[in-house]
Amino acid sequence: MGDSMNREDLISYKEKLSKLSLEENKKREKYLMDMARGKIAGPQVGYPTIDMPWMHVYDEEIYFSEKPKETVVEALFNNNKDNLDTVALNYFGNKITYRQFEINILDLARSFKHNGVGNNSYVGVCLAGIPEAMASIYSLNYLGAVGMFMAPYQDEENMIKDLKKNGTKVLFMMDLFYEKGKEKFDRVVEKAGIEKLVIVPTLNSSIIGKFLKKKKYKNKKIVTYNDFIKEGKDEVLDEMVGYEKDKPAAVVYSSGTTGILKGVLLSNDSINNISRAYTAFGFDLSRGQSIYQAIPVWSSTGLVAVGTIPLFFGATLFENPKFDPVVFCKNLGAHDINWGVGTTELLNGLEKIEKSKIGKFKIKHRKLRYNKLHTVLIGGTFSSPKDKKRLNNLFKRIGCPAKANSGYGTCENGSTVTAELNKYDYPDYSIGHPIPGVKIMAIDENDNELPYNVRGQLAVKTDCGMLRYYNRDDLNKKIFFKDKGSNILFKHTGDIGYVRPDGIVIYEGRGNDTSVINGETLYNFDVKKVFLDDKDVEDAEVFINPNGNLCANIVFFDKELDINEKIKELQSKIYEKFNNKNYIPTDYKIRDSFPMASSTKRDYAKIKAEKDGYINIPYESHKTLKKIIK
Repeated sequence: MGDSMNREDLISYKEKLSKLSLEENKKREKYLMDMARGKIAGPQVGYPTIDMPWMHVYDEEIYFSEKPKETVVEALFNNNKDNLDTVALNYFGNKITYRQFEINILDLARSFKHNGVGNNSYVGVCLAGIPEAMASIYSLNYLGAVGMFMAPYQDEENMIKDLKKNGTKVLFMMDLFYEKGKEKFDRVVEKAGIEKLVIVPTLNSSIIGKFLKKKKYKNKKIVTYNDFIKEGKDEVLDEMVGYEKDKPAAVVYSSGTTGILKGVLLSNDSINNISRAYTAFGFDLSRGQSIYQAIPVWSSTGLVAVGTIPLFFGATLFENPKFDPVVFCKNLGAHDINWGVGTTELLNGLEKIEKSKIGKFKIKHRKLRYNKLHTVLIGGTFSSPKDKKRLNNLFKRIGCPAKANSGYGTCENGSTVTAELNKYDYPDYSIGHPIPGVKIMAIDENDNELPYNVRGQLAVKTDCGMLRYYNRDDLNKKIFFKDKGSNILFKHTGDIGYVRPDGIVIYEGRGNDTSVINGETLYNFDVKKVFLDDKDVEDAEVFINPNGNLCANIVFFDKELDINEKIKELQSKIYEKFNNKNYIPTDYKIRDSFPMASSTKRDYAKIKAEKDGYINIPYESHKTLKKIIK
């Protein structure tokens, strides 16, 4: 094959691959794995999906061995039948064992059945990370029903459309969500034809919950969670609905950073496969581990990556529904958490704790113990090398052995598709290696695979991905495509990046993160990286502001910096890199930090809507600015 392969050769080669028998494919996979582990030498063709050079990073025997055909609830019960006295959920002082959790699941299933929920029914679930949310995924799965895990900030029109699609009659909602948006949710209930709105008190499953008075609501369709459970106490459950290939198990939602929230339909295989992939990759989620669930359960990361996965393996899930950086980071240390997943914005709470007198005292006297935190996966928003370095230095100072590992994924792909591990040295802007069961490549505008180190749109094939979008047939036609020759179904991600010859994936930014300046389209993240690579810049965002100008929102390390001179220096660096004035922002806003959205990601909509606080610093000339740099 030689050291490289042209487009025609690639298509021809992939056509040959598509015709291989099962036995021939097994031999080829073994050859590639042996080659990746250095057992044999072999030529690289320069295309990621053929070479797969990342296979040396995980134990393929764990993942590629024959998998049980189980539903989500079957996997939970089967895997934990000898683990019933381990704590499954730790919630505000209440430690719910796997034995009790199984009882709670069956009690809820009885009430669902009593209210007409059965095989192929859909139920709305608008809850944060609380025990009732986790019980609902398994209770509904027991009956063959599907939970639609909806965000409270989802727009009213699409919430109604999704609830009506399959005739949803029951909607669960946390009391804090309902009370904050009562008028909106009352309209949703009426227009969507909801017959019963089950209000779940936030602290219902906590020790405190036993002493709280029952709230009263005017809406006659409302019933509180405990009363709902009582309705099914005499119901007799049939045998649980068994495994069926491609049977829907849950609907989760995208974060909404690129438009309206989109429902993503996951199957039993989607959810169970990612559990096996994580451990095969090297993550320790075994019994005795404590995992923090702080990501909203209406995303696949919240429901699956830090929800069903730990429970699949009998670990303990520490739950806190409050999406606050300081609360999140305090709990990491106060509750001996071993494994945490969060955005950079969430982990920034560690800096605030470390800088406060009380925080320093608690760390010094081991009231906050970060020595048990061995794995931290950051994702959801762009993380620069500087973010990782800053967090790693911070971890070291507070006695945490973990490193800030990047993780990349989308709800469409069942959460994480690439990740880093502490034992590997990853390059700048890396998002790690593909996890087991995942193939990833960069493609051009015609869906052709690009060779290593060539930028394009990232595309993913995964055993953990969605069946399709929920109630969005228009998008299903756009996201899936077949690889040329091998006919493997991939999914567009809308993200820009490339794959290195060692299998490491580099993420650069969103494909729609562009600005049009003087008729020229440019990627905002290209300009942003120039800012982030500067020693004085802590964080930055680049886009067209409401004034119609290319702007930069910048957080500097030194708050006493001469802003005008520094910005002129940065403008010169941008010109030197691109040799193009269109890439140079003219409006600047200096910030202390960036706001966080309810999804725990950066609130881009809020940032971009801000009109005030900008200063205009036009680019003068390259020659003049050379003197400033000198």
